[in-house]
Amino acid sequence: MSRERKKTNLRCAIIGTGRIGSRLEKDRLREKPASHAGAIRATVGCTLVAGADKDREALTAFGAQWKLPPQALFTDPAQMIKEIEPDLVSIAADSESHIALLDLCLEHKVPLIILEKPVAETAAEAQEVLTRVEQAERAGTSRVVVNHERRFARDYRKLQELLENRTFGRLVSINARLYMGKTKTPARVLWHDGTHLVDIISFLIGTWQIEGVHGDVDSADTPFCAIGRATGGDTPLVILDVSPGHDHLCFELEFNLEKGRIRCGNGVWEVWKSEPSPYYEQFRSLRLLSPLQRSFRGKTRYFANMMAHAAALARDPSMKNESSFADGARALAILDRIISLSREATGTKGSGDVHTTGE
Repeated sequence: MSRERKKTNLRCAIIGTGRIGSRLEKDRLREKPASHAGAIRATVGCTLVAGADKDREALTAFGAQWKLPPQALFTDPAQMIKEIEPDLVSIAADSESHIALLDLCLEHKVPLIILEKPVAETAAEAQEVLTRVEQAERAGTSRVVVNHERRFARDYRKLQELLENRTFGRLVSINARLYMGKTKTPARVLWHDGTHLVDIISFLIGTWQIEGVHGDVDSADTPFCAIGRATGGDTPLVILDVSPGHDHLCFELEFNLEKGRIRCGNGVWEVWKSEPSPYYEQFRSLRLLSPLQRSFRGKTRYFANMMAHAAALARDPSMKNESSFADGARALAILDRIISLSREATGTKGSGDVHTTGE
């Protein structure tokens, strides 16, 4: 079978048929599509043709869920790529296998590769692999999209528009919160879910860097935060609160502006505007303009737009990649600095539940 086929229909395959690869589609409360398989099926011009997973039980469930024949299911991803010759492969396997699977796809010159986060086990590894990815992209054999899907969501794109247009004046500071339960250490939360947090900040404000940390990144008993600052433009302050001890999920960014405030996150969309205060003479107060129930009534299309972008890249090599491997590597560099600064201050190498260059 030749890869020289018309790109009106992209043959798509998934490596890793578990949670993000497929099962999240069964979550009744999540916006759909919520998985790689679901996004492929929802994208015009994309056809899900195969899946690979070393876990036979997960693979069988995947085949049943998406009505794929037995010959489309593989326990060996290399065999799948050789036999199927897909135009697009989503790597949705465990994070420790990301680089090996990425190299496999690059070796077989898969035209478009979607890679789950984090892109590597260490920041140093990500930088080393970046060279190979860029070589493949220059040669025109493969392109890599990292699934930092908030870059494609309608709510964050609207936020980007408001910031760029200075609708509420200059940006002064960002307060970002990521809570993932009571007992996870900040290091673990940062490395496995904080990639989304630092990446969307980079997407919205450009280059920024960490200046300091407070707390023990390896302790699940004490508050933890990191402080950074943008390196150009308005140089807003960035505060990341990744404290343990919460019984709920929270992914939220609050943008404090000269003439207003915008709060955006999982299940959150609020825009506040500065107006003459109804409470105090000669003062201004913030008035809430658009709580969630009056905004983004439709889907954010976070996963759907990511997959549509990946499909467009596969068809048009001249298009700009809006979520590149380099972007993913930059996110890990920021996280690595946060974790390393904390461990330098405490004189520890960590608890072993996350891999960084400091270990």
